[in-house]
Parts: sequence; structure tokens; C-alpha cells
Amino acid sequence: MPKAFLHYPKGIVVSCQAIMKIPRIVVAGTHSGVGKTTLATGLMAALKKRERPIQGYKVGPDYIDPSYHAAATGIASRNLDRWLLGKYLPSVFAQSSRERWAVIEGVMGLFDGMSGTAGFGSTADVAKLLQTPIVLIVDASSMSRSVAALVHGFNTFDPEVNLQGVILNRVKSAAQEKVLRDALSDLQIPVLGVFPKEGALHLPERHLGLVPVGENGLLEGFIDTLSQLITNYIDLEQVESIMLGAPDLDESIFLEMKTNTRSVLNIDTNPVPIPAKPLTPKKFRLGLALDEAFLFYYQDALDLAERMNFIIVPFSPLHDTALPQDLDGIFLGGGFPELHLNHLSENHSFLASLRAYAASGKPIYAECGGYMYLGRSITNFEGREVALAGLIPMKAEMTKRLQGIGYRRGVFNEDNFLGPRGTIVQGHEFHYSRVTYAQDFPAAYELFRGDQADRMEGYARDNIVASYLHLHFSGHQGLLEHWFKTLAQEIEL
Repeated sequence: MPKAFLHYPKGIVVSCQAIMKIPRIVVAGTHSGVGKTTLATGLMAALKKRERPIQGYKVGPDYIDPSYHAAATGIASRNLDRWLLGKYLPSVFAQSSRERWAVIEGVMGLFDGMSGTAGFGSTADVAKLLQTPIVLIVDASSMSRSVAALVHGFNTFDPEVNLQGVILNRVKSAAQEKVLRDALSDLQIPVLGVFPKEGALHLPERHLGLVPVGENGLLEGFIDTLSQLITNYIDLEQVESIMLGAPDLDESIFLEMKTNTRSVLNIDTNPVPIPAKPLTPKKFRLGLALDEAFLFYYQDALDLAERMNFIIVPFSPLHDTALPQDLDGIFLGGGFPELHLNHLSENHSFLASLRAYAASGKPIYAECGGYMYLGRSITNFEGREVALAGLIPMKAEMTKRLQGIGYRRGVFNEDNFLGPRGTIVQGHEFHYSRVTYAQDFPAAYELFRGDQADRMEGYARDNIVASYLHLHFSGHQGLLEHWFKTLAQEIEL
């Protein structure tokens, strides 16, 4: 039982002066692959059926797990990544958690953070920052009494971590369950549930991990089945007690973190507050590629753009015959264009409209899959080359091995509509493809791993900025401000 138990009916969050009461919990794992996404998604779905206003979150840069959260809750999930968001991670959390109950899915093992740091960006790090109680998932499929030593270690490794319960996953039998419960009985950490090994709970996977829900990766009825199993095997009353007993939050922590990013990483991210008002009364139409091939976006970044008076206009390179009219800018996000090459290549009228738009000189920003799409071709896993937009003089090729993964710091190599040369950004890359250029062209960034220069990356010329690097604009508001001001100046001219 949490130390401070407070009960509020049906998720109403009460604010009094500078205090915020947000029922919340972190669903963490001992390591990757313990079932965090499955159980966190099921927990969200089950709590929603109990009429709690659930808001899902994911620690880290992942795009796919949040799509399952959204399927369970009916609203977009949010990412909480300290590298991408910098000191304004609490502000991003505050924007979406008011009057909601927050279920935060962790990343990797509880204490696994950025390489070379003492857990910076880990699930435990974010949980401590947001003063959130933790429920630990243990894969108990091959365990008996050793489970007590494992949980004891996770509970005592960092005294600031508030571990409030354990869920035992993939338990094979009632006899094993009894052994596990007996072993844990002396730790005074409640076992909130014991989940059986269920074949129905397998989520579809492929080369980038789980198959996104937006790509029809979710089996029909899966959420309902999962919700019912969670209800059957997990003590939801106790889970809610933990959430409601989460400490009150002082709103001041959402304005400025107590720990400066520089002291941890020896760099300065230079983040700025999320604006309450638009920059100007003007509005700009930002086209957003959104379909089964392009679906990797951070919801908080899109919300920020709208608060700054960008009008988000979705379009589909797969299904639309042409771009929407009167766009002032285009954002082609990541996704899986390699799985839809025929449809993308054969949509000639759309490609013609994209080329005409590019020829007009209006800005195009692209990340990862969007970057590949703008090139001359993509060669799929079977070695077949398919022609695409041809706006960047490069070709992309899918490989069976990861070509890039991890956090990167980038420095703009040239002036562009997102910022002047020398602008520093922090992003993440994860891709199985590689690109080759027909000749030398200006790169978008010089990338760094830690303090070491890594490589030149991407393409930035005229009105196009594109690369493998995924950015979170909520952590780099200045990029959107620069884009906005660039558009305003062009209209005035």
C-alpha cells in the first residue's frame, strides 16, 4: 500500500495553488523482453474500462509502442525522453497529464540509460524526475526462489526509486506461482498480479520491433482480450491505490528541472519553454505525410506546432493522387516505405505533385523513411530497386543488419530553414538501410557520438532538409520558430 493514499472519483485531478495531483504509475521491467508493452497496454485498456481517464506514455524515443497505447486508450500516447526533450521533459508531461491518469511504460531494464552515463534517461531516471511510483515486471518463466533476490536487488539498488509492486509474468503453473509468492512474501513489496504464459498475448514483430498499430499490426479483438486477462489476473484496485497515492507535484518542477543537463552530459541543450501563445496571428499550412508508410511522429511536437499557428494538414503518399493545395511546408516522417514500394512508386500523379511543390521552392523536411522516399530509389530486402521521388541525388538500400542506432548530437552544416549553420540538435537514429550519393552534396549535419565526431549525415540544399536523424521539436522549439519566421519572411517578400 502506498504511504499516502488519496482517493479522487473517476480520475478528477485537483489543483490547489501550485500543487498538482496526477494519479500515475511507471510500468518497468527487469530487462528488455519481459512483456512491458503487452502488460502496460493491457493495464491502460483495463483501467479505461473502469472509466479512468488514462493517458499513455513511453520512456525513450520509441514510436511503435505508443501506437499500442493509443489503441488501448483512444488518445495519442506521449514520449518522455530526456535526451530529446532536455530540461523541458516535465513541461511536456504537464501539458498532457492534467486531469488524466498517467500510465508510463518504461524502456529496457529499469536502470538502463544512455551509454557512458549513470543511468541518464533510464526508466528509473524519469520515474524519479516525475516522482512516480514503479511497478516492476519480472519474467518468471524459469524462476523459483531466486525471484526474491532479483526483486530485492532492484528495490535497494537506488534508494530514491519508489518500487511499489511486482507483476510476475509468464508463470507456468499454480505450483510455480505458490513458490514465487512464498519467496517474495518477506520483502513487503506486494505482488499485484501473476500473469500466465498465454500464446494469445504475442504481439507481431519484424525488423524494427513490433508492427505498428497504424499498419494494421494489431489483431482484431486483441485489446479486448488483453484487457480482460489483465482484469482477471492483476489486482486493479491495488494498482489504482498506488496511482492515487503518487506524491503531489509542485508545479515549479515543470518550469525548470533541479538537475541541469550539462552536469550529466557535459553539453548544453539550450531548450526553451513551450509557448502559451502563437508567435504571430499568421497561420501556415504544414503538410504531414501520414499513412501506413509514414507514421512516426511525436504527438507533443505536433501539438507544439499547432500552438505556434501551424495548421497540420495530413496527406498520404500512398493513397492521395496529389498533395493538398496551398501548403506552406511539408514534413515527411519516418515509417516503413520499404514495405510499400510498389504503391509509392506507382502513384505517379502524387509524385508529380511533390516534384512540382519542391520546384516551387517551399520547404520540405524529412526524417529516415521520409528521407529515403525523397531519393532516387529504394532497393528492398530482396534486392529489387524501385524508383521514387528523385528530389535528392541518392539511392537507399535495405540491409539485414542495423546500419545506425542510438542517440546523436548533430550540428547544422549549412544555413537552412530550421536554423543557421552551427545550430546544435539532439536526435535519435534507428535504421536498417544505407544511402549512397551520386556525387558530393552538402550534408544536413555533422553527427557526434558523445564528444566524438561520427560522420556527415543527410542532405540540406535549397528548400530540402533531410536525414536519418529523428528530432523531437518539443525539445528544440527554436527550430520551429526559425521555420515559422522563414515562412513569414517569404510571404512578406
